[in-house]
Amino acid sequence: MGAASSSSSSVRHLLLLCLLCFCFALAVSQQQPSSDSCSSAGVAVSHLVPFNSSAFRCLTVWKQEDFVLRYKNTGESQWSFILSAPDKGTYVAVGFSGKGLMVGSSAVVGWSSGGKGTVKQYYLTGKSPDECYPDKGRLTLVKNKAVAVSHSGRLYLAFELYTDLPQPHLIYAVGPDGNLPPSDGVLPMHRSMHSHAFNYTSGMASSSGGSGNGGFPPERRHGLLAMMAWGVLMPLGMMAARYFRRVDPYWFYAHMAIQVVAFAVGIASAVLGFRLNDDGLKNVDVHRALGIAILAMASLQVMAFLARPDKTSKVRRYWNWYHHYVGRAAIVVAIGNIFLGLHIAQEVSAYIVSYGVFVAVWVIAVAAFEMNRCYSDDD
Repeated sequence: MGAASSSSSSVRHLLLLCLLCFCFALAVSQQQPSSDSCSSAGVAVSHLVPFNSSAFRCLTVWKQEDFVLRYKNTGESQWSFILSAPDKGTYVAVGFSGKGLMVGSSAVVGWSSGGKGTVKQYYLTGKSPDECYPDKGRLTLVKNKAVAVSHSGRLYLAFELYTDLPQPHLIYAVGPDGNLPPSDGVLPMHRSMHSHAFNYTSGMASSSGGSGNGGFPPERRHGLLAMMAWGVLMPLGMMAARYFRRVDPYWFYAHMAIQVVAFAVGIASAVLGFRLNDDGLKNVDVHRALGIAILAMASLQVMAFLARPDKTSKVRRYWNWYHHYVGRAAIVVAIGNIFLGLHIAQEVSAYIVSYGVFVAVWVIAVAAFEMNRCYSDDD
């Protein structure tokens, strides 16, 4: 009778673990309404854009700020552009330069206030706000073909240029959150900027910071691999070892298989992470140091398994303490470092919310399992 009850309890635990995996997969698959993607059929505000926006090329040009650029050669000596970015109550800008320098370039800047969009051209003679002159520049904008539209949490800047070929360097900028230009059009100092050389024929950005890889640039691949290894598989492997010992010896095989896969994927994420260009990003040193610490603790766990003493050994108790607490520390540090990495990369909210949902469900599941262990021990 006791064996049947134990088996039933293990089955319930297994079902809860499967539910945890399902919740994470479902959360990752969800997209936030404020996001924009090149995989969508077209631009969300196509009915508000003053030109035909179908069949435009599309790419993510600035991953950290979630800038998406669509463009097309729409006529003889005529080019159309649509830039979209999160609407944070400030301006977004795209500049055109022959040498990749901000000074001497001309930029199209747009913002929306009270449902009314504003688009202006600026001539950038210097780096301070009083050296960026509104309604001046070397770009020939098509009359009545420029608009700024705020829709579902994103700002869309659409415009057309008369030119045989736009200049080969694009410069992007975003203003300080919640700070719109005043009525005289003087721009507040930009919060951040990004530039790259651009090939209009191939649609490829040649700078190291560009994101012409569709939706999965190297930074995002590193983040997803690290999240899956250290932030998903490792916690699930811990659960298999702690809460499924009644299913002996299958709990051990499951624990080993999950952790071996986690370690292999984690190594891949670390290799990819060390190859990334992190120039200009804040808190990268902290993120890297924590990543190295996680990798070191995971490596210690692997070595501990190879040096595992026999169950009858007097030191087995101390080995268990070491193995359990180093593993738990690695999981806690990994979860914190994943959220730090998402913050550094300024990832779209879908990834942050998705992983937050997984962590919340995992914590609830662990609490439920611990309560069940306590009641079982009382029995």
